[in-house]
Amino acid sequence: MRKITILFFIVSLSVYSQSTIDFENDGLGSDWEWIVADNGANSPLEFVSNPNLTETNNTSITAKITTSPNGEPWALAFTDDVGSVTFTDENSLVKMTVLKTISTTVAIKFEDSTNPSFYKQIEVANTITNGDWEELIFDFSTVIGNTYDRMVIIPDLLARSEPHEIYFDQISFNSGGAIDDYNMEDIDFEDNGFGADWVWTVHNNHTNPAVEVVSNPNPSGLNNSNNVAKFTSLADGEPWALTFTDNVGTFLLNNDTKIISIKVLKTINSNFGVKLEYVDPTNNQVLYFNEIVLPTTVINGDWEQLVFDFSSQVGTAYNRLVVIPDFEQRSQTNISYFDQISFSSTASTDIHRLNNILVYPNPTKNYFNISGHEDKELRVEIFDILSNSVMEVNNDEKKVDISSLKTGVYFVHIFTKGEHITKKLIVH
Repeated sequence: MRKITILFFIVSLSVYSQSTIDFENDGLGSDWEWIVADNGANSPLEFVSNPNLTETNNTSITAKITTSPNGEPWALAFTDDVGSVTFTDENSLVKMTVLKTISTTVAIKFEDSTNPSFYKQIEVANTITNGDWEELIFDFSTVIGNTYDRMVIIPDLLARSEPHEIYFDQISFNSGGAIDDYNMEDIDFEDNGFGADWVWTVHNNHTNPAVEVVSNPNPSGLNNSNNVAKFTSLADGEPWALTFTDNVGTFLLNNDTKIISIKVLKTINSNFGVKLEYVDPTNNQVLYFNEIVLPTTVINGDWEQLVFDFSSQVGTAYNRLVVIPDFEQRSQTNISYFDQISFSSTASTDIHRLNNILVYPNPTKNYFNISGHEDKELRVEIFDILSNSVMEVNNDEKKVDISSLKTGVYFVHIFTKGEHITKKLIVH
């Protein structure tokens, strides 16, 4: 059950009290020292009249930065005049209004000015590009207890071929961060569950459109939940376009949590990856990780369940969950839905039953056997490492002839009673 807490932002009163950074002449921010870096000639931050007075932002003065095509994707402006900032369990939802004519990632970073490798950065993509203001929300509740003394604004986190004029304003610190009593429960994206209000950061996906929590497009059969996650893999994104969350906290894989199952709805056959990472909480560097990639096979608009076996990682601690929904080179934009992320070797009797199915011998040549099931009829489909279907067998026998397959690595999908499991097979 989600714990609702009121958040509070503690800062050094000698420099900056808790008021909104509004850039007004009688307010905060316009008389601070702002350093522009990694932006070509590093033209200074400007404070200009609001170009579009709207309900979202009707203030008189705003900040303006022009990101340069000669600058880095992470062209930025920072200030140390924010003073010492300590996040507590009573804070830390940072809001900022932006006005942009292009959709790219906006990031806010807090760091230690004497040790910039100690930082936390939250990224959110803007969606309004018609000249109106938009409020973006940055949730820093995963770094409660950390203290920083520098605020960094990265307004246009993407390589650019022309200058972009970007306005930002109304930086405020609010209650309402995603503080959960989370202990490896199912991530179900429901309003009263886990995942819907977590921070899901998108990387390697060109403009990095946000993960959306939407109504279930097919609430029948395998998944009848109300809400699911939607990921848009852009044609210009990398094959490994991904989303990750740190809201899982630090967890230790054990015999009760080593199997991760996830329900997926896609309309194309492609690989789906789950990666667990341990990230250094002081500098956000990934210290180690483990990744499993499986092909998806159901493309008729129905849900399918993928089961990722992390048994080899029992006893290992992680603090980040990464989902790679469409792990393929693509020439078009693809939509993937995922839901019901479960950490358990016995998440359901179906999963337990499916995990008992064995494929042997493995490695093999010419044939393999299937054991551990009671169904009289199985459907077996075999895919190569490029997710191409190379063989399909409606099989009531326990022995499958694969003498026609070339040497290599394959994935055997075994369908039984409306469920299926995937086994990796090495053919000599």
